[in-house]
Amino acid sequence: MTLKISMATGMRETLVDEKIYVAVRERELKSKTALVWAIQNSGCKEFCIVHVHQPIQILVPGAMSHYQKLKLHKKKKEKVHKNLDKYLHICMQMQVTAEIIYIEKDSVEEGILQLISQRGVRKLVMGAAADKHYSMNMRDLQSKKAIYINREAPATCQIWFTCNGYLISSREARRRDNLYLEGASSNSLSQSEITRGTESVPSSSITRGTESVPSSSITKDENQIRIQVAVEEAENSEKEAHFEAYKREEAEKAAVDAIKRAKQSENEYFEELKHRRETEKALSKAKEELVKMRSESESRIAETNMVTRKLQGSYILSMKALKRLRKELEELKIELREVSKLKSKREPPQYFICPITQDIMEDPHVAADGFTYEREAISGWFERGHETSPMINKRLPHKSLVPNLALRSAIQEWLQASSFKLLNH
Repeated sequence: MTLKISMATGMRETLVDEKIYVAVRERELKSKTALVWAIQNSGCKEFCIVHVHQPIQILVPGAMSHYQKLKLHKKKKEKVHKNLDKYLHICMQMQVTAEIIYIEKDSVEEGILQLISQRGVRKLVMGAAADKHYSMNMRDLQSKKAIYINREAPATCQIWFTCNGYLISSREARRRDNLYLEGASSNSLSQSEITRGTESVPSSSITRGTESVPSSSITKDENQIRIQVAVEEAENSEKEAHFEAYKREEAEKAAVDAIKRAKQSENEYFEELKHRRETEKALSKAKEELVKMRSESESRIAETNMVTRKLQGSYILSMKALKRLRKELEELKIELREVSKLKSKREPPQYFICPITQDIMEDPHVAADGFTYEREAISGWFERGHETSPMINKRLPHKSLVPNLALRSAIQEWLQASSFKLLNH
C-alpha cells in the first residue's frame, strides 16, 4: 500500500510540469480573467492560449464576391491575432511562457475537442459563461459550449470552468493509474469490514506489517482492475468513434460547401463575362456617339467663328461706351466725396445708435441689462428664443422693457437740428 501511494504522489508532481491550455472566446478577447486566474492559481510556467475562430458565414448567395469575402476574412483574422498578442504580453509580465494556438472551425466546441484529442491535452481552463453573466450565486455552467465540453471531453482531461476571475466548476481527470489505485483500494477492504469513528476492525479481515495476503484475493483484485480499465478504454474508444464520425460529417459538409462555392464562382464568372460583353457593346455605341458629337462640334465651331467676327465689331463700340462711362464714374466719385463731407458733419452720437440694428433709434427702450435698444429690435431678439443680453451675453433676470423718454426727445431734437443744417447748406 505504501508503494502505490508514493507512485500516485510522484504522478501529481509530474503533472505540475504539463502545459495548461486556456480557451478564450472571440466575443471576450478583451477579457483576460481566465488566463490571469490560470496563472495565479495553477503554479504552472507554460501555457497554451487557444482560440477557435469561426469563419464568416454569408447567408445570402451572391451577396459578396469571393474577393470581398477573402478581404473581410483577412481583416477579421488580423484583428483577432492582434488581440491574441495582448495575452502573450500578459504572460511576459507575469513571467510565464506561452504560445498561441489558432484554429479555424465552424464549431468552437468541436475545435476544442479536436485539439484535446490531437495534442493529448490533460489540463484545460475555459469560461463557464460570459463575464457579464457572472453573479455571486453562480454555481452551474451556463454556456452551451462549456456544457458540451464537460460532457464530451475525454476523461483524461482535467477542466476548470471560470467566470469573471472566479472558479465556478471543475472536472477532475480520471487516469488509468488512478483507476488502478481506486480498484486496489476498493477491493482490498470490503464495505462490511470498514467501520467509522472509533469502531474496531476485525483482525481476521486485515493483515498488518509483513503478514501475507492470499494469492486468490490478489488475482481477483487484478481481474477487477483489468475489467475497469477495459471499460474505460471502451468508453474512450466509443467517444473517439463518435468524434471520427463527426469529423467525417464535417468533411462531407466541407465538400458540399466547396461544390457550392465552385458553382457560385462559375456563376460569378458567367455574370462577369456577360457584364464584359455589355460593356464592350456600350463602348462601341459610345464611339459612334463620339464621332457624331465631333461632327456637330466642328459645325458649331464654324458658327462660333462667325459670331466672333460680329462680336469684334460690337467690341469696338463697347470700348467707346466704356470710356464714356469711366468719365462719368470720375465725376460721380467727386460728387460722392462732397456728400461724404456733408454726412461727416452730421454723424449722430454713439448712444443714439441701437446696438442691434446699428441705426438711429426711433423708439428707444431700456432692457434689464441697463442698455438701450430699439423696441422692435430687442423684442425680436427675445422672440427668437434668446434669454441673454445682446451686449454682455449674460442671462437677463426678466424681459421687461422701459421706454427711454429722455433719449427719445434728445434724438428727435438732434434730427430736427441736422435737417435744418442740411437745408441751409
